[in-house]
Amino acid sequence: MTAYSLLGNETIKQNPSRKSWYYSIFGASVILLSSGAAIFYYIKHNKNGRLESDNQLESPPVRSINFSIPYQETPYYLNLDKYPIEDQILQVFPNTQEAIQKVTIQKLQQSHTSDSPTSWATNWLPTSTADNIDFSCEQQALPYPILRHMAEQYFPVKNGDSFYDNDNIPLLSDNRPFVLLPFDGQQPPPLDRDICIRVIVPFQDIGRDDIEHRSLYRPYPRNNADLRSPWWDTFLTHLTDPTTNATVPITLEPWRGHNTLRQQSRHLRNVNPDIPEWTRLREDEIYERPRTHIYEANVRWMEGWQLSCLLEFVEGRYNFEYGPIVPYRPIKLPIFPSLTISANTNTSNGTNREVNLLDQLKHHLSLPLCQGFDHPGRWLPFPNFDPPEARELLDQLRSQLAGLTRDNTYWAPYDCHYRHISYEQFNRCASRTYPGGLNLFGDSNLRRSTKKFLSHGNWCHDWHKHLTGPLLPDDQRPIIDDQTNLSKRQDDSNQYPTPQAYRFTVDGQTRSCYCEDFSEPYWNPAWLDPMARRFDFVYENNEEQRHQLGVTEWDNTNNGTIANNTGNDTWHVSSYKWDGLTYLNIPGWQGAVPDSPAEADVVIFSLDNWDAAFSELEPFLRDLDYLVTQIKEHYHGARIIYRTGQYYCCRIDVSGRTRQWSGPRMDVFEQFTRQKFIELGAEIWNTYRLGEAKSWEEKTVAITCPSNHVPADQVEIENQLLMNGLCNSEKSQ
Repeated sequence: MTAYSLLGNETIKQNPSRKSWYYSIFGASVILLSSGAAIFYYIKHNKNGRLESDNQLESPPVRSINFSIPYQETPYYLNLDKYPIEDQILQVFPNTQEAIQKVTIQKLQQSHTSDSPTSWATNWLPTSTADNIDFSCEQQALPYPILRHMAEQYFPVKNGDSFYDNDNIPLLSDNRPFVLLPFDGQQPPPLDRDICIRVIVPFQDIGRDDIEHRSLYRPYPRNNADLRSPWWDTFLTHLTDPTTNATVPITLEPWRGHNTLRQQSRHLRNVNPDIPEWTRLREDEIYERPRTHIYEANVRWMEGWQLSCLLEFVEGRYNFEYGPIVPYRPIKLPIFPSLTISANTNTSNGTNREVNLLDQLKHHLSLPLCQGFDHPGRWLPFPNFDPPEARELLDQLRSQLAGLTRDNTYWAPYDCHYRHISYEQFNRCASRTYPGGLNLFGDSNLRRSTKKFLSHGNWCHDWHKHLTGPLLPDDQRPIIDDQTNLSKRQDDSNQYPTPQAYRFTVDGQTRSCYCEDFSEPYWNPAWLDPMARRFDFVYENNEEQRHQLGVTEWDNTNNGTIANNTGNDTWHVSSYKWDGLTYLNIPGWQGAVPDSPAEADVVIFSLDNWDAAFSELEPFLRDLDYLVTQIKEHYHGARIIYRTGQYYCCRIDVSGRTRQWSGPRMDVFEQFTRQKFIELGAEIWNTYRLGEAKSWEEKTVAITCPSNHVPADQVEIENQLLMNGLCNSEKSQ
C-alpha cells in the first residue's frame, strides 16, 4: 500500500558524550544498512505488498485521496497511480471511498495485531434487525470485496503491488457460485420489506472439454444488449412455505452494475466508439463470457418461508439455437450467510394447520372476482377435516373455487378469486355475450382445452384415480418418446357416443389425460380431428341442460323469464391448428388469419411451444410482426386474447423430435411474444404462470411428457381462468 503522512522528528533531549557519539554513529550505520536491506527485501518479497515506509515521503502523490487513520494525527494518502483498480472503482462507483478506507485500515491493523479478525459477514453485511436500512437492490451496494473482485476481472489494469488483493471471500474465492443475502444471517430476515438477493456465478468453464462447441453458446443478442434475463446463467429460484408447499417463483435479472462495468471496460480496452454498437456488443460477448456474473431480485420474505436456488445452465449453454443440446444437471446453490428458519409451530401441526388453511381459504374467497385472465398467485392446499359437519362446510367452499388439482390444491391469486363456472353456464354466457363466435389459433395445448369444452368437463375427469403407478418413479427419470406407450384403438364396443359421455375403459387413456392425446383411444375425430388444420364445431347445451340452467346472470329477462332464447346456448368455434409460426406448417401459417371468419367476437392465439422448439428467435420475431399486422387488418372490434406457451422446466428434450427446448429459451420466446400482443392491445390468458408457480417436486413430474402438455386437471384450471375472464367482465354482466 502506498500511503503518505507528514511526521515531525522527535526532539533530542540531551547531548551524548563523544565516545558514545562514535558508538551511536557506528550502531546507527549498522542499523541503517540492515534496515535498508530489510526494507528492500520486504518490498521485494512481502506477500501483501505493504510499503509503510512510503509514508515518510515529504509530499503526497499527484493523484491521491486521503483519509484519517486511527492512532495517527496526519492523513494517509492513497496513490491512485499505483493502485489503478481502486482508481477505476472510485471513478465509476464514487460512493466507495469509505469502503476503501475501511479496507486500508483493516489491512494495516492486520500487520500490527494478532487478534482474530471478525467474520466476513459481520464485517461487510449489516444485521437484519436494522430498521434504518433499506435492503432493496436499488439501495444495497455490493459488499466492497465482491465489487473489487468484479472490477479486477473486468478492468484491464493491474495494481503496483498486492496490498489490496483479497483471497478470502467466502465461496467466491473457491470459485463456487452462491446466493448472497444482504444481511449477516444472525437473525431471521425482516418481513414485509424488499430484500435484495444476489447470485454470484464465477466462470465455471463447463465447456473446457467441448472445444468444438463451447464458443457457440451465448445469450440472445437482444438480451445481451439490454442486460436482461436470461443472460449467461439461468436459475430456478423460489420462496416456499414448508407448511403449505406454496411456492413463489423469483426472476433474477443481471446486476445493474454490469452495465457500468461494461462501459468502463470498453473505455479501458480502447474499443472504438465509432464502430456500430452490434460490433461492440460482439466484443463484449467474448470478453464477458469467462468472467464472474451477478444476478439480483427483490423478494418479500414471509414468516417461516424458505429460499431455494438451482443453477440450471451456465455460459449460455441453455441456448440450443446456437449449439447442441446439453444434459440438464442443475446445482443447488448454497446461501450465504446461512439461515436457520423454523416453521411456525402453530400452523405446521395437525388440526392447527388445517384451521389455518381453512382461514386462508375463507379469506381468499372473500376477495372480489377476478377480471381478466392474468393475475399473479400461488397454489394453496385445500383443508382436510374429518368431522362430518366440517366436510359439509368444505363442500360448500369447494363449490365456490374454480377447481382443485389432483394434488388437492387450488390456484389463489393475491388480489382476487376465480369462481367455478360450469361449462353449461359458460355456453350461456358466451352465446349471449359474444354472438359472433370464437376463432382459435393454436397447437395441441388448445386441443386439450377444447376437449374439456366439448365434453362439458367430462374429458379425463378424475383421470388420476385410474393410474396404476407413479408418474415419475423415485428411482428413475424415464424419457418417453412421442410414439411410445400410446395405446392402440380397441374394438368399437368401448366407444362412447359423444364427448360428454366420456368414460375410462382402458389404461392407455390415462396417458392421454396426462400427456399425449394425439391418438387417444376412443376419441372420435369427428368431434375434433387432431390431423385437421381447419376444424369448425360448436360449444352447446342440449335441451335438458338449458332447462336445468334456468335464468342466469347473462340472460336478458322479462319478469324473471328469459326474454330472448334465440341463441340456444350455442357458440360457434372456428379452430385452426398450427405448429406455431414454424416451417412445419403445411400449408403455411400465413393464410390462417385471412381465411378465418372476420365477424368473430373472441379470437385466441397460442404460440411459442412449437416456435421455441423448432425456430430461431429473430426469424420468429419477424414472422410475429407479420402476424400482428394480419390481426390488425382482419379483426375490428374483436376481443383478442393471447394464450401463453406452456411453462417448461427441469429437463431437455431427448426424444426423437430433437426439440430445442430449454426453460430459459422458452422464457425468451414467451417474453417477446407477450410484449408484442400487449402492444397490440390483446389480453393475456396466462397459463404460463400456473406451471411456473409449482414446487420443484411438482415440476419434475413433467419430465415423462416430452410434448410438455399439462395434465387434464390443470387444463381444467386453465379453462376456468378463460371462462372467468370472459364471463366476469363488465361486458358479460
